[in-house]
Amino acid sequence: MQINARYVTTVIALALAYFGAARFGLSLTFSEKQVTALWPPTGIAVAALHLWGYRIWPGIYLGALAIDALVGDSFLVAAMIAVGSTLGPVSARFALRRFVGFDHALVSTRDVLGLILVGALLGMAVTSSYGVAVLAFAGHIPWSEYGSVWWIWWVGDAMGVIVFAPLILSWATRPHLDWSRSRLVELCGIFGGLAIVSTVALGGAFFPSATPFQLQYAIFPFIIWVSLRFAPRETTTAIALVIGFAVWGTTHDRGPFTTGNLDQRLILLEMFMAIASVTGYILSAVSEERTRAREALQRAHHQLEHRVAQRTAELADANAVLAQKNEEVEAFVYIVSHDLRVPLVNLQGFSKELERSCRELQGILQTTPLPASSEQTIQAILEEDIAGALRYISASTTKFQRLIDALLLLSRTGNLELRYETIEVRALVDTTLLSLRQSIELSGAEVVVDPVPNAVGDVTALGQVFSNLISNALKYLQPGRPGRLRIGGEVKDWIAHYWVSDNGVGIPASAQRRLFQVFQRFHPELAPGEGMGLAIVKRIVERHGGKVWAESGQGVGTTFHVTLPASLDTRKE
Repeated sequence: MQINARYVTTVIALALAYFGAARFGLSLTFSEKQVTALWPPTGIAVAALHLWGYRIWPGIYLGALAIDALVGDSFLVAAMIAVGSTLGPVSARFALRRFVGFDHALVSTRDVLGLILVGALLGMAVTSSYGVAVLAFAGHIPWSEYGSVWWIWWVGDAMGVIVFAPLILSWATRPHLDWSRSRLVELCGIFGGLAIVSTVALGGAFFPSATPFQLQYAIFPFIIWVSLRFAPRETTTAIALVIGFAVWGTTHDRGPFTTGNLDQRLILLEMFMAIASVTGYILSAVSEERTRAREALQRAHHQLEHRVAQRTAELADANAVLAQKNEEVEAFVYIVSHDLRVPLVNLQGFSKELERSCRELQGILQTTPLPASSEQTIQAILEEDIAGALRYISASTTKFQRLIDALLLLSRTGNLELRYETIEVRALVDTTLLSLRQSIELSGAEVVVDPVPNAVGDVTALGQVFSNLISNALKYLQPGRPGRLRIGGEVKDWIAHYWVSDNGVGIPASAQRRLFQVFQRFHPELAPGEGMGLAIVKRIVERHGGKVWAESGQGVGTTFHVTLPASLDTRKE
């Protein structure tokens, strides 16, 4: 432990404070000179240990030694009692920090109850047990009185902690006065009223002796008021003011605690002090917890608003970038598709020219005499090799043409100007089924249309959505099993939800994540196509502010779900 001038000064100051508080405590002497009903030094000792740590214990010991020697004990007895007076506060600090996690700001009910139960009641049991045992061994009291003396000693030490430790700790934690003008006026009103009531109810201003009116309870509204409106610092000060009036009145035979002998009077006094103190401390801690919770909630609210604003801005920037990229992609697709048409047209033209040249060459060969072997070889080249290659080129160019057309259609879908209006979706579905009547009759499928709500969107674009979904359902029915289609919808939270369900071949789970990508086909043996239909559906639905997804299983059918705004107000939101 490092010893310096500041440390020595602090130890001496603590010893003097302990000694002065002990002299005040001796003014309330109980039966024996060393036993009092209120022992302020214990509160000073516990507070000092929490503020400066264990290293300050010599100040407690020196103060206790001085006061014990002053009251007439031998130096050895005084030294031994001083040990117990030091061990009690030290053990109280250890237990509070080890088992309670004590915060000496006293801003939670845990800290208040910990100080009362652990610091005062349990910690001071060490001091009283040790001190009374020393008195008994020294012959100052008989062992038969150990229990009664222990009880009075313990209550006095505990009351010293309960009354004085919170007062010191609360002011040490918040020494700066930060009252506004209105708060200062309110505080002056509270303390002024409390002083008047305490003078009458506790100091015996109008009732010098005990009265049956129990006026001491008139101070509790003021204690509750200051506890709920101010910090622990103001609360402990108000309680100290009340206790000051009560002690002064009792020691001068005035006020409500003047009945019975001195022992009874002091017991009534300390019971009143304990109830007033605990009530104020707990209410103040609850008020502080509520204030801190409200402030934490406000901080969280402001942080959430800031994060939402930040994320909204980031999302807007991301949407702008995404829209720009989509425009670039669509422009690229359009340009590439358009530019690919030129070599494709040339390829188709030269293929036809090569076919015509082959026919002319065959005509020439028929009129020109050649050796039989050469004629057979040339015929085989013209009819098998060249003709087969031309058929492959023709099929490939035709497929290439369809792919270019599909890409152009997807590009136009993203650039198409939509005209939003309220649409009777049932009429749209009926029109789609009418256009697909031949396919429905050929498939032999049963189509059931449940009630469907209206939606907001572009009638042409949404007509293409339902046409693609219903035609897909018809194309991929399970061969050899009667087909069933069900179309329905509902409105929930101003969102229109539609579904197109079938009992077809279904889609494997491993392929469903690629379902709405371009050029994806999962059962090409059942129907021709380029795999663009569902990609177009997704693009149209998302442009309407909706969503599309599928639920499917291999061999059990598929249900496509589509959500759309149910009203113009919903779409604006």
